[in-house]
Amino acid sequence: MRLAAQAKGGFYPTPPRVIDLVAQLLYGARGRPRSADTLRVLDPCCGAGDALAQFADLVRDRSTVPVETCGVELHRDRAEQAAIVLDRTLACDLFATSIANNAFSVLVLNPPYDWDKEDKRVEHAFLTHTTRYLTDGGLLLFIVPKQRLAVSARYLSSHYRDLRCWAFPNPEREVFDQVVLVGRRKGEPSPDPYAEQQVREWSFGEPEEFSYRPYPVYDPPVVPAGDILFATRTVDPLAAVAEARRTGLWASQEVRDSLWPADDRRTRPLMPLRRGHLAMLVAAGFLDNLVLEADGQRILVKGRTTKEMVLAEETENTEVYRERLKTTVVALDLDGGEITDIAA
Repeated sequence: MRLAAQAKGGFYPTPPRVIDLVAQLLYGARGRPRSADTLRVLDPCCGAGDALAQFADLVRDRSTVPVETCGVELHRDRAEQAAIVLDRTLACDLFATSIANNAFSVLVLNPPYDWDKEDKRVEHAFLTHTTRYLTDGGLLLFIVPKQRLAVSARYLSSHYRDLRCWAFPNPEREVFDQVVLVGRRKGEPSPDPYAEQQVREWSFGEPEEFSYRPYPVYDPPVVPAGDILFATRTVDPLAAVAEARRTGLWASQEVRDSLWPADDRRTRPLMPLRRGHLAMLVAAGFLDNLVLEADGQRILVKGRTTKEMVLAEETENTEVYRERLKTTVVALDLDGGEITDIAA
């Protein structure tokens, strides 16, 4: 991959016109009552989510069941943008996720165009890893440079049926000579030498061209609605903080009211505080940088508790020292600047 492409993380979003043409290849999904089914679409390299959101909107117009969008994006800034337009988004490496198998109706796969550390094509690695997420009969939309089809020809022909391939229209095709291969996942993998040869011919020949208004070819299957496994296998500290703020313990109004009642008032102790009381307050941090006001005077209270070693026993040959907590509380007159030792 060239340096410019590496800087972008191999990110080359699918052009909007191509998304529009691909979406027109699909019939609308029709299923049982809306509460029972959904058309769930996965984009494991979703970028900012614009392509998947556009695709879902176009399919949604022709479907009688809800369309749910899920995306995975390694680049954090793009993942944050995708989270705004998609139903569910993971900001992480696809290969560090836990995603339910057989849970998706459509897989929109536009992977990075590159070699991995073992000199193997990244496009093929994404294909073999994500096929498991499609339900039986689920649709693959594989968007890659044309010549890369040959690398995956045997796998595609063994795991998918009803394969067809369309070339990007110009001028979108000029950069990478990309194609869109569409297939339906087989229930059980089985070799198909004829289909394998066809994929290889597309790789070195000329696939179909999109007509101005493509006619529907595939009907996407529906899957059961409801929550599915869609999570990372690592803990993202920033995401964890955001989730805690959204659904954590502190998000409960009942908990907040219990800890900080709305009618909470300051109370005055019945008797003067002893040094032991002051030590506990200091150790708990209540008297650290506390500003007190009384009779028109303002003072800043600073307190701390430290440990010191005190000689407890002494003989001709030994000395025994023990730890002792030392509490220090001082007050600064904010008006006059006088410092007063309250406890030491």
